Amino acid sequence: MTKALMLLLFIGTQILFAQTSYTIADIPKELRENANSVVIHEKKVIDISRNGKSNSKINRTIAVFNKLGDNDVNAYAHYDDDTKVRDVEAFIYDANGNELKHIKQRDFKDVSAVSGFSLYEDNRELHLEYTPTVYPYIVRFISEVEGNSTVLPTWYPINSYVSSTIHNELTITYASDNKPNYKKEHVEGYDISISETPGQITCVAKNLKAIRYEEEAPPYFNVLPKVYFTQDSFYLKGMEGQGKDWNSFGSWMQQSLLYGTTELSPATIALAKQLVKNETTNEGKARKIYEYLQNKVRYISVQIGIGGWKPMLASEVDRLSYGDCKALTNYTKALLEAVGVPSYYTILYLDEDERDITKDVPTIQGNHAFLGVPNNDEMIWLECTSQRSPFGYVSNSHDDRDVLIITPNGGEIVHTKKYSVEENTQVTKGTIHLNAEGAIKADLERTSKGLQYGNRHGLTDLTVKKQKEYYKNRWGHINGFTIPSLTLNDDKTDIVFTENVHIQAPRYASRIGKDFLFCVNVFNQSDYIPPRNINRKQSLYLKMNFKDTDTLEIVIPSGYKLEALPENKKIENEFGSYLVSFEKISENKLKYTREFILKKGEYLPSKYSQYRDFRKNIYKLDQTKILINRIEP
Repeated sequence: MTKALMLLLFIGTQILFAQTSYTIADIPKELRENANSVVIHEKKVIDISRNGKSNSKINRTIAVFNKLGDNDVNAYAHYDDDTKVRDVEAFIYDANGNELKHIKQRDFKDVSAVSGFSLYEDNRELHLEYTPTVYPYIVRFISEVEGNSTVLPTWYPINSYVSSTIHNELTITYASDNKPNYKKEHVEGYDISISETPGQITCVAKNLKAIRYEEEAPPYFNVLPKVYFTQDSFYLKGMEGQGKDWNSFGSWMQQSLLYGTTELSPATIALAKQLVKNETTNEGKARKIYEYLQNKVRYISVQIGIGGWKPMLASEVDRLSYGDCKALTNYTKALLEAVGVPSYYTILYLDEDERDITKDVPTIQGNHAFLGVPNNDEMIWLECTSQRSPFGYVSNSHDDRDVLIITPNGGEIVHTKKYSVEENTQVTKGTIHLNAEGAIKADLERTSKGLQYGNRHGLTDLTVKKQKEYYKNRWGHINGFTIPSLTLNDDKTDIVFTENVHIQAPRYASRIGKDFLFCVNVFNQSDYIPPRNINRKQSLYLKMNFKDTDTLEIVIPSGYKLEALPENKKIENEFGSYLVSFEKISENKLKYTREFILKKGEYLPSKYSQYRDFRKNIYKLDQTKILINRIEP
C-alpha cells in the first residue's frame, strides 16, 4: 500500500470518527415530540469490496430522554471466531454536551449476542452497560468490526417507535462484479434518498419524526421505513453463498450447510424403525418420532456452526441428547429420514407479531428453525425445542406467516397455519349456587382450543399454589374466593385444554336491603377498553381470531325470586360480534349465555373509534347485574 493511499485512508477514518459537540438544545422541537430518543447523527460505512471480506464502521450519537429510550442506544459490537472487533468505545455527555464518561473496549460487557431459541447462538457481543443518573443524556458510540461475511444488514433509519432521527447515513462499498440489489419499504413521506456511484451505494435519511406508538398498532417491522439489501453471491463466514432467488438460496443451504449432517448410527436407525413398526402412515410415524425426541433431548445453547446457520451433526445430538433449535430440528429430520418420512428444515421469525420472511428479499433472514413434514396437501409443523408442545401444534409464535422451507430442489416460501375464528375457541359451562347470605358456590368447566389452548396449557407446569394464584389474578373481581377443587387436563392428542374448577366466594352478591344485586357474568368479564385516540395515525391491528362462549346456570336461594330480566343484546360489526341473553328456566333458575367473537385483521385508523365503542359496550354489558328480590311472607 502506498504512503499516499495510507494517508487517504487515515484521513477518511478521522473524518468518520471526528467528534462533533451536540446538545439537547440543538435538537429541533418537532423531532423531540413523542420521542424517547433522537438519533442526532449516525454514519455507517460497510466495505465488502474485498473478496469475501467485510469492514463495518459506525459512528452514532443519540440523545436519550427517559428510561424507555435506554434500549435505543444500541451500543454493541458482534463478534465470533471469524469476526474481530477492531475498535469499540463510547462517550457519555450531559444535556449541554459536557463529557461525563469515556467507556473503553475493556469496559464493555462480553455477553452472548442472543438467548433462547435463536439461530445465532454462537455469536457474542461487546455490550455497553451504562446506568444513567439523570435524563436527558447523550451517547456517542464508535465501533469497527472486520470479518469474512459479506451479508448486508437491513437499514432502519428510525430505531423504533417513539424514536426520531436528525441524520442517518449508510454507505456500502462493493466490488464492481457483485453490485447489491436493494428494496425500499415504507419510505414514502420521509426525506430518504438513495444515490449510486460506481462501486458505492449511499442511503441518507434526514429529519424523520418519531412515530407515536398507538394501542393495537401494527408491529414496528410493518411500519418503520427500511431498505433491504441482497446479493447474487455473498460470503458467510468465508463460505460462498448464492442469493439470486429463494430457490438458489435454499439449494446453497442444502448443499453447503445441511448436507452430510443427518447421518445416524445403525443402532439409532434400527431404534427409530422399531418405534414406528406398527405405524402405517407418515403422520403416525412422525408422531412416534416426535414423542421420542421430546423424551430424549433438551434444548441448550450450542456454540458451533457457520454463523449460527450450520447445525450440529445429528449423530452428536444423538450422543449428547441436547442441542439448539437448528440442531434439534436437524436431528428430528434425520430420525424421520431413517424411517422414510420426508421433512423440510424451515427458517422463520419466531415472534408473536407474525413476522414474515420477506418474499422478494432472498438473503439471511429469520431467527429460528423448526421442521415441516408434508402430509398430503398440508404441512405438519414440529417445534423441536419444546418438550411439552403437542405434536403438530402451531403456536402464536409460529402461526400465519411466511417461512422458508429447504427442499431437495431448493428454497421455497410457504405460509404456516392461519387459525379461523372457529378454531380459536374457549367454551365455558358452569353452575352457580347463590345462598341467602350472598355467597356463591360454583362449578366451572372450560375447554380451550387453537391459540387459546396455547394460553392455558402451561398451567400444568405450575405448582398447585401457583395455579391458584393464576385464578386469583384472573378473577380479581371476585372478592375472597377460594378454590377447594381444581383439575386440569392437557389433552395433547386432540390439543384441547380442560379446566374443572370449584370455587367458593362468601360475599359475591351485593345486598340492597333484603334484596341482592348479582353480576351474572362471573368468570369471563372483559376489563379492556382501548384508550381514547382522537387523531389516530396507525392502522388498527387485531392479531388474533377468537370465539368465547359462556353458558351459566344460576340457582337462587329459596325465599327469593327473579324480577324483570335484562334485555338480550346483540352487536355485530366488521370487528366481530357480541351476544348476551338471559332466560328464566324455572322460578329459581336463570340461564345466562354469552358469545364474543373477534375477527383478526388490519383496519383503517378511522375505524379505531368504532372499535373502541365496540369494546366499551362489551365491557358495560359484561357488568350487567340482575335484581333478586326477597319474597315477603
